[in-house]
Amino acid sequence: MDTGTESLTCAEIDLGALRTNLRSLRALAGKAEVVGIVKSNAYGHGVDLVVPVLREEGVSLFAVGTVAEGMQLRRLGVTERILVFAAPLPEQLPAYAAQGLEVTVSSVAVAEAVVALGASLRVHVKVDTGMGRIGLQPDEVAESMRLLRATPGIEVAGLWTHFATADDPDTDFAHTQLARFEAVLAEVGEPLPPLHLANTGAVLQFPETVQRRAFVRAGGYLYGMPSSDLVAERTEVQPVMRLVTRVVHLKTVAVGDTVSYGRTWTAEAPTRIATLAVGYGDGYPRQLSNRGEASIGGRRYPIAGRVCMDMTMLDLGLPEGPGASVSVADEAVLFGKGGPSMTEVAAAMGEMAYVLPTGLTARVPRVPVDG
Repeated sequence: MDTGTESLTCAEIDLGALRTNLRSLRALAGKAEVVGIVKSNAYGHGVDLVVPVLREEGVSLFAVGTVAEGMQLRRLGVTERILVFAAPLPEQLPAYAAQGLEVTVSSVAVAEAVVALGASLRVHVKVDTGMGRIGLQPDEVAESMRLLRATPGIEVAGLWTHFATADDPDTDFAHTQLARFEAVLAEVGEPLPPLHLANTGAVLQFPETVQRRAFVRAGGYLYGMPSSDLVAERTEVQPVMRLVTRVVHLKTVAVGDTVSYGRTWTAEAPTRIATLAVGYGDGYPRQLSNRGEASIGGRRYPIAGRVCMDMTMLDLGLPEGPGASVSVADEAVLFGKGGPSMTEVAAAMGEMAYVLPTGLTARVPRVPVDG
């Protein structure tokens, strides 16, 4: 890392690990194509770094969360198909047509708005089988499909649903959702449009969600982020992101001294404290105050006191202990190789791994590495 004018905190993005995860996912997907899910800045990994790799690897359909993200991909030179997951407002549909973005038909009203627009559009009909966010109710799908298919210029390019619990050990509700989706397919009848319903948990737990389907949508798998302990146990994906920073200050505090806002940490013995150049302004969660850990020189140290906007302090232990070897400018690993895993850090704050990379702010540069 450049210690001149560059940020002292950066997210290293392992493009080799991204390629490995994609190829591993393709082996599980069989004949189904892997969707390049790059919503939320490629799960925080940097869409400008991730998308070229996925294109080189032959990904032909990308997925984003919003119209603005789809337009960003077009500006990056993406000519492949782009599906927008969001429920569209009618006034957004001309932008879909102009940018060649594929529409999620999330309600009867959206289906009618697509037809009324009179433009050529690819659409993916979303069925709400139990996730409870967006989507047509199962008994609305057949008629909406009929309307869309009867409209010149409209191509129904997908029919899909999303699981609420596919990464949980209890699979009962996922099986219920799958049965509801299969019932919709029976009502729609042949020929069926391309189908997609497998997220990361479903790919690993429910082969039937992959077989006979056109696509799989396993975003967390691509980035090496298990969505649950069960997923972590069933796969050996490689984490793509490693978050590092630098030690910028060292001091020894006396017994009874406190550290950081609110005086929530008190020294019980003479203690060496390292200040790191990272805080919640970078997206390093404040919930890790007095709970998280970071590694320096391969040894983990607990966070002392509250995480600040720009700084976080570590308890290095007794002045004559192992932490005595720590120096200003040393690298500290917040998560990733050489430090705690993303899953461990997320667990310390009662969250899933996804919230860490997606929560990093724009002032943290994403730096590509390969291998």
